[in-house]
Amino acid sequence: MWTRGLLPLVLLLACGLNCDAFTWEPCDADKVPFIPDHVDLVPDPPAAGGQVVFKIQGNAVHDVPSGLISINVSFAGTQIYEEVDDLCSKTTCPIKTGPLNIVYEQDLPPIAPPGDYDVQVVARGVDNEELMCVVVHFEMLPPSLVQRFLPSGWSSSRKASQGHSIAELPAAARRLLRRLV
Repeated sequence: MWTRGLLPLVLLLACGLNCDAFTWEPCDADKVPFIPDHVDLVPDPPAAGGQVVFKIQGNAVHDVPSGLISINVSFAGTQIYEEVDDLCSKTTCPIKTGPLNIVYEQDLPPIAPPGDYDVQVVARGVDNEELMCVVVHFEMLPPSLVQRFLPSGWSSSRKASQGHSIAELPAAARRLLRRLV
């Protein structure tokens, strides 16, 4: 019936208006030489089965020839994933004093449960000195919710070469609601 189809739309609108509020905070801000001043999460909110990109910007206070970067993912307070990679694969090396951009892309498994996630990103120099630490808090959407309600040509993944992105979801939900009313 008509009301049965309205419930998912209401849930989509509520999530579209509220889920895209990721937060971030530096960890160990008083102990590290690189303190981020801006973090982006794309898309916001991410969806299971898609890709998420963490863009971290700030200033390096000294030169760093190379290092490692790690991510620790927690779901509902429990660590569920850890990965270590070459820092130079996420930024330009050697890192010079001044502006610094780190871009970390991660494919999300389609079986990832929806809910609250914390991702800690830590960069370390070749001498194991902690260079940067940031924690990003966000809510992940289930893939079925995103794929079910997005019009054709939309994508929940940043890998899409054309079409719209999930970041435009709130506006799309409002347009859809206007069509139904």
